[in-house]
Parts: sequence; structure tokens; C-alpha cells
Amino acid sequence: MSATAPATPSAPAAPAAASAPRTTRRGLRALTVTQGRLLLREPAAVFWLLLPLGMVVLFGNIPAFTKDTAALGGRSVIDVYVPTIAGMVPLFLGCVMLPTIMATLREKGVLRRMSVSPVPVAGMLAALLAVVAVLIVAGVVLVVAVGRLAFHVTPPSDPGTVAAAFVLGSTAVLALGLVVAALAPTASAATGCGVPVMVVNFFFSGLYFPVAEMPPTLRGAGAYVPFGAVTAAWSGDGALWQHLLVLAGYTVLGSLVAVRSFRWE
Repeated sequence: MSATAPATPSAPAAPAAASAPRTTRRGLRALTVTQGRLLLREPAAVFWLLLPLGMVVLFGNIPAFTKDTAALGGRSVIDVYVPTIAGMVPLFLGCVMLPTIMATLREKGVLRRMSVSPVPVAGMLAALLAVVAVLIVAGVVLVVAVGRLAFHVTPPSDPGTVAAAFVLGSTAVLALGLVVAALAPTASAATGCGVPVMVVNFFFSGLYFPVAEMPPTLRGAGAYVPFGAVTAAWSGDGALWQHLLVLAGYTVLGSLVAVRSFRWE
């Protein structure tokens, strides 16, 4: 006679895996408004926004800078410098202000408190990015408008190339700023990391001295720095697609690294 095995109770069904938190359109709008209010409390934001505009006004009031010269191909110094000064806006805001604000929130424990709420990292970064992007657009429009209307700066001969390189250059430095914002534990650490990135981009954009006067090796290396690639695209130095590909690569890789390495505290 065989013994009948007792029935084995079936294991309780495993709970369904919690779905990853998602940011709704309404939630993203609320986050963006909150980030905008926090940003407007920072005097540094206004400073970084108005400094390039002040430089255009200063250079435009130097008589020698408004005269066309043969050495610049019939253009004036202000013609050459307005695009470079416009590039300072995304570099200031993207490399320094954006990571400093995020690190300040982390340092004050604001991010730790937000970490217990269903706020996804991508939504948090997207809201801050949207606010900074609006400021960048406003700053660049101011610089270009004042340069054109007040000092008669000559518009570029190929506006499509200039605009495409500038937009991709801005997204590239914003992505680098997001990486610093994702990792820097304090505001001073964020500034310490962001300022060198900004200065290197200034150097290869020709702010300190013309890129054409750099040694060929240094000029070639500069084409792999975001605003060095932008300047090379504007001047027609090298293949345009290569410069745009470099800028797109910075944007994609930087964004992925920022989302994956983000720290709430």
C-alpha cells in the first residue's frame, strides 16, 4: 500500500514588479516651475546671463573694433567676436551654473528629501535642463540682437551651418554640465569641475587668441572639444559632418552618463 503524499501548498504568487516611476506632463511642468523659482533666487544666474551682453556693449563702443579690416577678411573685430561671445552664454550657464545649482540642492539635503518622492532622475534633470535652456536662448538672442541692431554686426553667410553647430554645441556643453551636476557632492566641487571645462572651451573657441594662429596639432585637437568643433564648423576648417558628429556624441554620451550616475546625496 503506497502512502499518499500530502498536497504541497502552492507558493503565493510573486507581487508584480513595481514599474519604474514616470514623469507625467503635469509633473514635469510642476518640476520645471519649481526649478525656475529656485534659479531666480540665484544672483549668479543674472550675472552669468548679462556678462556676455556687457562685453558686446563694451567692445561695440571701442571705435577700432567696429572698423572693417583686411586682416579679418573685410570684417570688424566686433563681427568676429559677437558669435564667440554668444557662445559664452551656454558655456557659463551649462558648465558652471547648472552643476552648481544641482550640487547646492544636494549639499542642502533638498535632493535627499526629493529622493523619497516618486520623482525619476530623468524628470529631475529634464526640468533643470529646460529652465537653463530657456535662459540660454534668451541670453543668445539678447547678444545677437544688440550686436546686430546697435553695432551693425554682419550676419553669417551660412546661417544654417552656424545655427546647427551652435545648437549642437550648446547641447554638448549642457550634457557635460549634467555629468558634473549628477556627481558633484558640493557647490564648490561643482564649480571646481565646471570652470576648467568652460575655460578649455573658451580657449578652443578663440576667445583668448585666434584659432587660426594655433599650431596645426593643437587646432586639430581642439576640433574634439565642443566649442572648438563649433568654431571649426563656422570657419569651414574640416568636414562639417565630422564636427556635428562630435557634438552629437558629447550630447548623447553625456546625457546617458548623467542619468546613470546621478546621486541624490
